[in-house]
Amino acid sequence: MSTICIEHADLLVTMDGARRELRDGALVTDGPAIAWVGATADLPPELRDGADEVIDARHCIVLPGFVNTHHHFYQTLTRVIPAA
Repeated sequence: MSTICIEHADLLVTMDGARRELRDGALVTDGPAIAWVGATADLPPELRDGADEVIDARHCIVLPGFVNTHHHFYQTLTRVIPAA
């Protein structure tokens, strides 16, 4: 299984029990599972260095995986805008 490290996300939305939103967040996956999540400053060097791929997510928002976002995903951002 491959591991992916996503770091420096402007905003990382965890959807955990506390609904944390982390600024400058990082996430490490091990295959289909999330192995670690937290602030980039707290990312253990061995997880980053051992990752098969490291993604710099500056200027990005990292959200939990959506399997089928279809074409209505944009409505998440526009649902509070009244119709013209």
